[in-house]
Amino acid sequence: MILAITAVAATGSLFATPAIARSVGLDVMAAMAMTIATTLLMPVVLYMNLVLFQQDSFQLDLLSYFQRLMIFIFGPMLLSALSHRYIPNQILKRAHSKIAQVTILLVPAFPLGLVADFRNLFDDSWQQGLLYFGYGMAICVVFFVTGFLLFMRRSLQDGLLAGITSANRNVLLTFTVAGSALGPDYLPLIGALQLPIYTMPLVVKWLGNSLFSGPRSQSSAT
Repeated sequence: MILAITAVAATGSLFATPAIARSVGLDVMAAMAMTIATTLLMPVVLYMNLVLFQQDSFQLDLLSYFQRLMIFIFGPMLLSALSHRYIPNQILKRAHSKIAQVTILLVPAFPLGLVADFRNLFDDSWQQGLLYFGYGMAICVVFFVTGFLLFMRRSLQDGLLAGITSANRNVLLTFTVAGSALGPDYLPLIGALQLPIYTMPLVVKWLGNSLFSGPRSQSSAT
């Protein structure tokens, strides 16, 4: 279980984090920058964690890692740059307004294939399933609070963005890179993480309204 938790901790932010940030009114470009930074650091941190906690020999599938970087990060960045260079701005704005309505609906579809082992755990023992769900909740809360406290000194918006970026974990990429070296508890744990991860935007939206409504209302009254 410690090995599984450290693997989750080494994981970079979810590729869908910018879309999630947009849905709650946070800075999309900052979310993308955080996602790229954590993803690029992921193999180094994952390797260090596996050296510390994995007793057997292991290897990282860096070929699959770089392929996914090209497909999900650098490829779309290149396509975006070329689109802004050769397509009129008005057409891009109109297309973006239409696509943005659908993007956030597709984001929750990502975790559907990751919950199978967690569901099987409930079939074997619902108490064990609830325990793993508690682990998933605790991990998300710890990551969110840590990111929020570290960045809130700059601004509350930065704190919320760092919190949601820290809580969103691209656990499938980690599994693709390290596979069986992550131990038998990894797949049930990442299944348990999916519900807390994808309810985090609702929490951030509520928290943002609570934090910003007070100062706004006071300034309006003044």
